[in-house]
Amino acid sequence: MDSIKVICHMYTTIDGKIVTDLNSYPDCLEAGEIYDNFTFNTSNAWGCGRETFQYLSDKSVDLNDYKPQEGPLKDHFIKDERYCFAFDRKGKLFFNGPYNDYGGKKSRFVSVLTENVDRRFLTYLESKNIAYLICGKTDLDLPLFLKKINSYGINIFMLCGGPQLNALFFEQDLVDEISLVICPGIQGGRKELTFVGTENVSKFPKFFKIKEANILDGDTVQLIYSKD
Repeated sequence: MDSIKVICHMYTTIDGKIVTDLNSYPDCLEAGEIYDNFTFNTSNAWGCGRETFQYLSDKSVDLNDYKPQEGPLKDHFIKDERYCFAFDRKGKLFFNGPYNDYGGKKSRFVSVLTENVDRRFLTYLESKNIAYLICGKTDLDLPLFLKKINSYGINIFMLCGGPQLNALFFEQDLVDEISLVICPGIQGGRKELTFVGTENVSKFPKFFKIKEANILDGDTVQLIYSKD
């Protein structure tokens, strides 16, 4: 995209897996803080896929308690200092409030949905003062998403996983840079996820050039790759 920059920003282990639980090791805690600081110092907008946010979803919500929205589908964007975009296609994430309190920062939730969403879900979101964008008919239209958030003044978007969402952005050549913050730990398991993962590899491989390599506190390494 010419007017908005997309950085795939991920926190990984030495063995290339998305960090899950290495917080008992102090240097990994420091690496996590470095990752968060880079996120918030680089942009006011970051986002993840549905599975990443699933633990925040209220499983007790009954959509039968909400009337379906009527009329043409419209975006419900609320301007704020910082945004957390949740890519949720059909509307499965029931956040209890409008903010994600992560990394010591409050980011306003914005659900990224398709036209296939249950209209009762939109009523639920508005009742919680949660913003949303309609981006695509039955699947996510990622160029449309980027165009919309750019129109709201967002110039850099931090794409923070998971693997399937990252793969969608890479498949469509929408990623300008890759930022890998590597903690000094190895998870070792075969089932842990790499930061890009898809069953359909017809659009891969992709190639990037190294832009920066930095050794940071806590034996942390940050690698930054550019498409150009």
